[in-house]
Amino acid sequence: MVPNIKNMLKINKDRLKKILNSMRSKTLAVVGDLILDEYIWGDVQRISPEAPVPVVDVQKESVQLGGAGNVAQNLVSLGAKVILGGVVGEDNPGRIMLDLFRQQGISSPLVLVDPERDTSVKTRIIAHTQQVVRIDKEVRSLIPDDVRDRLINLFKGSINSIDAVIISDYGKGVVDKKLIGKVVNLASKNSLLVSVDPKERNFPFYRRVGLITPNIKELSYGASIPIKEDADVIAAARKVKSLLDCGMVLTTRGEKGMSLLDTDDKIIHIPTSAKAVYDVTGAGDTVIACFTLALVSGASSIEAAMISNIAAGLVVAEVGTASVARDRLAQECMEGLIG
Repeated sequence: MVPNIKNMLKINKDRLKKILNSMRSKTLAVVGDLILDEYIWGDVQRISPEAPVPVVDVQKESVQLGGAGNVAQNLVSLGAKVILGGVVGEDNPGRIMLDLFRQQGISSPLVLVDPERDTSVKTRIIAHTQQVVRIDKEVRSLIPDDVRDRLINLFKGSINSIDAVIISDYGKGVVDKKLIGKVVNLASKNSLLVSVDPKERNFPFYRRVGLITPNIKELSYGASIPIKEDADVIAAARKVKSLLDCGMVLTTRGEKGMSLLDTDDKIIHIPTSAKAVYDVTGAGDTVIACFTLALVSGASSIEAAMISNIAAGLVVAEVGTASVARDRLAQECMEGLIG
């Protein structure tokens, strides 16, 4: 039986304030796949006479940071400083992303421009808060060795100014076995936590990370265990922890919340705090950003999971990629976690 966190633990008000205030003093490195999220917002009043599909009357268009960029944006929103690393193309989406980094106060000294590579773009068409279709324009092949080595060297040069590392793997080619190994080794030598948001193709390579945050599909793949109930989640998380020799496994479970297997091999299930779910886009980015930042800001693993669960509940109530401001998170935590 997985214990219910609501019956186990609340956070002391002064302790919660200390954790949230400490977030402002932290600097995290985020390395991974950079994606530009485009949104086309419109209205649907009729079905096309050409095919049984809705006709979207476009009202506005917008762009947001996706992938590792969204992880960085979540950290900045929570008050932390960020050193961002990844690769963009020498194209208009790449230029837009570089401009967004500047606008949002994200330091990007580790972001490389590769003229031979297209920037990954995900275009979502939204009508009446409902996603109609998503169009992906991306390259999934691995970045060239020389580009990867430059990225690793830049990361090495920044290692003394950071408190933790997040690897944001979206399967777009920046993250591979060598990059993971080098980042983990460098972080380990400097006693830094490494958190990973995984993808299937790199799963065997996330060895000795401090935290891995798979969803149910990724956990099932990593453990080679079909998951149908809580007992399967527990078995799969323990197998992944053993196979990877990692510190913690935090499994995101959609409407069922999340399950944490901590460093002591203790399982805690945290029911979702979401009051409404409109869009789960980027929720995993929020979870890994908030959990990692809370942990290096003095929270226990259970407290970090509780706080990141509150943050995830806020972003899924928004349409499109979203992040949570520290003050809003503090207000929600004060209402939901104080004992």
